[in-house]
Amino acid sequence: MTSRPTTSDSPAEAAPRPGRWARATLVAPSSHGFVLLAADTGTWRLPLALPSRRRRALVDQLRTTARVLRRDDRVRRADVFTALVRPPGGPGRSRAGGSPARYDVVMLVETTSPVEAEHLTDGSAMAVLTRLLRSQGHGVLSFAGSNARRIAPVDHERPGVFLFNYFSAPDVATNLAVWEHTAGWFERETGLDNSTVLEPLTDVPYAVVNHCRWDRVRDVMPSLVLKPSFRGFVLRAFADRDVVPEPLLYRQVGEER
Repeated sequence: MTSRPTTSDSPAEAAPRPGRWARATLVAPSSHGFVLLAADTGTWRLPLALPSRRRRALVDQLRTTARVLRRDDRVRRADVFTALVRPPGGPGRSRAGGSPARYDVVMLVETTSPVEAEHLTDGSAMAVLTRLLRSQGHGVLSFAGSNARRIAPVDHERPGVFLFNYFSAPDVATNLAVWEHTAGWFERETGLDNSTVLEPLTDVPYAVVNHCRWDRVRDVMPSLVLKPSFRGFVLRAFADRDVVPEPLLYRQVGEER
């Protein structure tokens, strides 16, 4: 697989203008690796992702693959998510002007290291599934990644509402600098206390994908809709640096008993 340049410290010039929201409170990134596999089943009626027979079939495929992957010594966990809604904040298109992120089913796999994440995508049940999904006509995003920044680990042991925010940007360093600053707004205004930023190790349409969790939709959505500072500070900071967020909210799919 073709490696991307490693991330250096965020340049000072990439940071947005100071505001009354401090930068995010960060801990050391995880040394683990991650594999993200996301697919579009074509069931969006914006801003909602609607259930469908096609989506249920795909979820069943991902759950079966997740059970197989959990038996692999390289895999720490594998979780499946289905989209709920596109919250305010995304422009409805990628930075390059292409189609918006419409991934209504996601599998996130955590591995023992980024190297093992790359190996997992190259020759395993994950690689077989990715090829199958593409042959079925699904829009697919698949990459191995490392953890570039972290507020705290995302808790997948409890129900909640989960964000995957697909960012495109001029470069990774600019994206991370703006994310650090705007994430402080989310800490203060929505009570966010966790986040894991995934940096792809290969060339994909996104610079980073941010993953985090709240207990309920109402913990985050009202702030995005009702607080002027979301647009005046958060979205403006992204726009000023040509960073495009494409956020989608998901629920985690539990295992059938």
